[in-house]
Amino acid sequence: MTLALTAIVSILGFWMLSRLRIARAAAGMPALLLVAGGAASLFLQAFGAQPLPTDLIAAAAETGLAALVFVSAAQLRVSKFARRCPASFRLTLGGAPLFLIVCSLCAFILLPQLSLPSALLLGGALMLNGAAFDRRAVIDAPAPSAIKAAVRIESAAIIAFGAPVAILLAANAVAAGPNEPAAAPLFFASIEVLKGFALGGAIGYLAARFLGRRAYWRGGRAAAFAGLAAFLLAPLLGAEPVIAAGAAGLLWGEETDARDVARLRLRRMVEQSVAPAAYLMFGFALAGRVLQADLLSVLFAAAAVTVMRAGPRLATLQSSKLPKESQAFLAWFGGAPGAASALFILSLVDDAMIVDHEGFLTVGALAVVAGVFAARITSRPLANAFLRQTALAKRRRMYAG
Repeated sequence: MTLALTAIVSILGFWMLSRLRIARAAAGMPALLLVAGGAASLFLQAFGAQPLPTDLIAAAAETGLAALVFVSAAQLRVSKFARRCPASFRLTLGGAPLFLIVCSLCAFILLPQLSLPSALLLGGALMLNGAAFDRRAVIDAPAPSAIKAAVRIESAAIIAFGAPVAILLAANAVAAGPNEPAAAPLFFASIEVLKGFALGGAIGYLAARFLGRRAYWRGGRAAAFAGLAAFLLAPLLGAEPVIAAGAAGLLWGEETDARDVARLRLRRMVEQSVAPAAYLMFGFALAGRVLQADLLSVLFAAAAVTVMRAGPRLATLQSSKLPKESQAFLAWFGGAPGAASALFILSLVDDAMIVDHEGFLTVGALAVVAGVFAARITSRPLANAFLRQTALAKRRRMYAG
């Protein structure tokens, strides 16, 4: 009952944040929010304040993650995904799995504190990206609008399709009980995921087909109701609530006849409320772990948000027809661990049954912080470099013609 109440309070809190201008401004300052959360935590610890219960932090994070997965899924029309945005389709089904494999193997090899299941879980957590690498830099960059849209759509697709993978990897990393087979946690989690997809899909379909055609429920209201109903009903039916919310968004996005502006409003409302709360909460709960990291963890985190992230993405785009400068733009300005990664890691802070739990939290916290600060430090120079490359490519094509 306490966790359900926490989820309801979190939903109300996210809705109130979406109405505040300060929250909209804060959504573009993830690094500052991380620092503010970490500073608040250190300040309270200095005065001997008791830390927040980890189960409440996990429940709030799971609620925020469900909102992000729902709104990301609602941006997609799966049947037209490959045709409308082939670059995003390539990066979602090619670049993201390749990053998961590379990141997990590197974590397993470099970090002795992580076993293979926990290394796979870390790769799954970092595969999720809550937003573009630096949305403001992407908007201001002189890239074609189609390339900017590809960054946004890919981000939504990886969250929507990557969340089930990450949740199953979390179950795979859970130690089985003394009288259970080793695969028991993964088996039961798979059943919960299937139930969640069935429940959420049914609610999302009904909301798009019936509620969405009535004047009051037209557009985003029907979608929001579907996501909320799926999330709250899922625990009562033994289903995975995050997957239920995502399935509701996915089926609504596929079946709705609402205009794109309804999807855009949903995305902005969630990003302007959940994302700043995620970074602030992450800094408060886990930023202190950055000080506990060893040199190998620092090297891994730096590589995970740079070469390990951009390399697989660039390799995936090599066979596409995009110009080289556009491939470089997509390879760098997307795929970084963001709000979704932060919320997924936070949702596991109370799950002590995960193998190498403390090591996973420390390295995951370091990687998310590194990703945010790498975005802030490199986005402007890289956007300027893209401008120079684009101008040079235009001159080459003009002379060649």
